[in-house]
Amino acid sequence: MCVELAVAGIVFEREKRYSVRYRGELLSEQCLDFVVGGQVVLEIKSVDQCAPIHHKQILNYMRIAGLRAGLLINFNVAILPDGMSRKIL
Repeated sequence: MCVELAVAGIVFEREKRYSVRYRGELLSEQCLDFVVGGQVVLEIKSVDQCAPIHHKQILNYMRIAGLRAGLLINFNVAILPDGMSRKIL
């Protein structure tokens, strides 16, 4: 994915870390697979089928990052568009 994004000239950050805070207290850090163009969370999977938890995970990542757009891609499919799911907050 990194090679394709770089070749296309698309700005991205890999394994971007965000602090999760509650009432000013640090609870944990989350590591997002990619943040593309500073606007889109890109979550990569390779599973038989994306479960509801995967969809909830990317929505939570989007909230943590303060980004409204996300793309969940499962590469373990015969036809790639079948493994793609767009998310908007």
